[in-house]
Amino acid sequence: MIENKFIFGNEASEPNYINLATHIGADMRYNKPDAELIDFPGEYDIQGITIQCFLGNQEKLNYLINYNGENFAIIQSPDVLENNTDLATAKTWFYTADNVAEKIDQLELE
Repeated sequence: MIENKFIFGNEASEPNYINLATHIGADMRYNKPDAELIDFPGEYDIQGITIQCFLGNQEKLNYLINYNGENFAIIQSPDVLENNTDLATAKTWFYTADNVAEKIDQLELE
């Protein structure tokens, strides 16, 4: 849980939060989820919060979120750091593997 507003990587969707999937979802959804769920790359505006979702290697999803005037990133795939300059605006980084931290250092991102 992040900022008591987002849930990253939860197996079941929680209706009181914005749910951020770890991997890309199905191309087509046949029923409306009972919670806010992001599981596909793109740009979203949910409750006045801007969320950009990027697809990385192994179908892992990565996020840049503008919440309360600050940008934070959730990164699982170091490759997205090279291809998406918007991610450099993040003030806070959450990452799931050491190779992501190494890539952040290599690119001299703060």
